[in-house]
Amino acid sequence: MFGNYNSEPADQRSVPMTTAAVVCSVIAVSTICCVYISFLCGILGIIFALLSKGGETAMSPNARTALTVSVAAIVMTALLLAGSFLTLILQYGSIEAFWDVYMEMVEAYSAAMP
Repeated sequence: MFGNYNSEPADQRSVPMTTAAVVCSVIAVSTICCVYISFLCGILGIIFALLSKGGETAMSPNARTALTVSVAAIVMTALLLAGSFLTLILQYGSIEAFWDVYMEMVEAYSAAMP
């Protein structure tokens, strides 16, 4: 009589947090070769996806997708980083040997510059 009262409680999920999670997960995947940016955005995507639940017990489908993509981006970035170090060690034998070769190249190029 005095208003339209629903017996269902209002959805307490946060749409802006879900949007932030999706954006961060897309940035994390698209910057996998930039390790720091990808890790940072992946972690932020996970945090925003978890915070988007609000008072609800389940996440929205978009937040679940953002969570999955963020975790996948972090795993792919870690695999790329580990593969890079493994290749470096297999190619040069150790980090110190690589550093020696690198410093020789820097000295050779800096001596050639006027």
